[in-house]
Amino acid sequence: MKRSRLAVMVGVAAVLAGCGAPQAVSETVVRPEAAQAADNTIDNCEQDGLPVVASIDPKGMTTAASSWPDGSTMAAIKKKGKLVVGVAGDVTLWGSRDPMTSKLGGFDIDVAKRVAQELGLDPNRDVEYKVINFAQRLPKLQAHEVDLVAHTMTITCDRWFNVKSHINFSSEYYRAGQKLLVRSDSEATKVEDLKNEKVCTTKGSTSLDTIRGKVDDVVEVDAVGECLVKFQEGEVAAITSDDTVLAGFAQQDPYAKVMAGDALTIVPYGLGTAPDAADFTQFVNVVLEKMRGDGTFDRLYSKWMGSDGGTRPDVPRAVYGRTADELEQERS
Repeated sequence: MKRSRLAVMVGVAAVLAGCGAPQAVSETVVRPEAAQAADNTIDNCEQDGLPVVASIDPKGMTTAASSWPDGSTMAAIKKKGKLVVGVAGDVTLWGSRDPMTSKLGGFDIDVAKRVAQELGLDPNRDVEYKVINFAQRLPKLQAHEVDLVAHTMTITCDRWFNVKSHINFSSEYYRAGQKLLVRSDSEATKVEDLKNEKVCTTKGSTSLDTIRGKVDDVVEVDAVGECLVKFQEGEVAAITSDDTVLAGFAQQDPYAKVMAGDALTIVPYGLGTAPDAADFTQFVNVVLEKMRGDGTFDRLYSKWMGSDGGTRPDVPRAVYGRTADELEQERS
């Protein structure tokens, strides 16, 4: 059922310097045509006519517990005393273990810690990380085995609306692009140059959907780190994934490089939340707005993606317009 929309909501944080009071998200109405004209790289979803990155409007939600609805997801998480987050364990710069300390670190880990902090939890003690692969991200949310997925996850219309496997997404917090990792002496400059080569990617990823049909031999693995092993052992000629992921691989392997040229696709990242936890989606959106407004995202971009050959785009603005009720109708 496709409906036309008159507006999408673009949120901007109202940050008060030196004030500890919780901040709500202010709202500005922008027509979809204007939003698309400003960003023609992002598609609209056929199901509701909104940009794929449009999330659930936070409205009056703040990070103060007094603003949370009765019986809220946030209160339940705080009561159990921990935030359970699905993360990567082998994606350098985003979610990987330090070989010396075995502790997880990366861009997505830092974002998850901030969500825990805004819930009133200790970000260094009260976050339980569950290392999952790409294909497990949606099932783990649907089964409520994790509260949040922070795992370089692409926002797609299918993940919003697929009747059997839908979830909710936060607003976009990073924009990557799908590229290819090749050997440093490779003369390949475009995907067509690899048509007869073996290219590795992960099951359950948007990268797999994109590369199918472009090369003759796609090697599918469960975890993206397995691709690097196969690449280093000479079993595949290239790896395709987000440039953020490939930048981490290039950092680990001096004989590899991210192939130059345009991205195969644009890849907007969102935090995943359970499909029946719209209130938590709204809460996470408020946290992300605070991170945009107080400069946290600028610092994280520089910390993790500043000098490694990966993308360093501008922090994406928040786009809203979807509601829990309308999502439920579209998914049924």
